[in-house]
Amino acid sequence: MRFSKQRDLILNIVQGTRSHPTADWVYGEVRKEFPNVSLGTVYRNLGQLVDNKSLLAINIDGTIHYDAFLDDHQHFQCKTCNNIYDIDISIKDFVSQIESKTNHKIDGCQIHLVGICKDCQNN
Repeated sequence: MRFSKQRDLILNIVQGTRSHPTADWVYGEVRKEFPNVSLGTVYRNLGQLVDNKSLLAINIDGTIHYDAFLDDHQHFQCKTCNNIYDIDISIKDFVSQIESKTNHKIDGCQIHLVGICKDCQNN
């Protein structure tokens, strides 16, 4: 993948947040530095960064969110505020149980938990 100032900025923007942004949000941030950038350019570069394994793409309710935290982790989405949070818990035991019960070889797993976050519970 050739170097691109726009792609580098897109990667830095996603790496600078843990909020799991959408392409539209990234587009708004990129336009602050490159006002003439197209939404298609942002989508294309996000796709290349995902293909290159520099970012994760997470489909939540039909919307793709991007994540620069590449370590094994899961996600929690609050039904009230819609924020998406990282859950830093190993699921190796869970995967091992499924493998032993199904005789499948599991190479990866993403768990998407839904509920109400502690901030919304307190409000």
